[in-house]
Amino acid sequence: MAQSAHAIKKSVTIDADVLSALEPARTENLSATVNESLRLVAALDKERRLVESWEAEQGQPFTDEELRPYIELILSAEVGNAARARSSASPSARAS
Repeated sequence: MAQSAHAIKKSVTIDADVLSALEPARTENLSATVNESLRLVAALDKERRLVESWEAEQGQPFTDEELRPYIELILSAEVGNAARARSSASPSARAS
């Protein structure tokens, strides 16, 4: 990943268990991995702010029924991610 003209160099500490859980390719360029992760976190933060803004404008929070499809989608994605992580970590998956 190319560094932007406005990149800021920071020092970070990464827990050993987090680092060891990464695919080897992700550890080859930790700056790219950190940037990718922070982009995802920033997108989640932006979505949270949009929800909070909408709820403030409406004067009420989303109902459980309104949120249910989105929560189900998130849970489904999490299950899929966990399954992919498990299969890529198994020796038979790496041998194929």
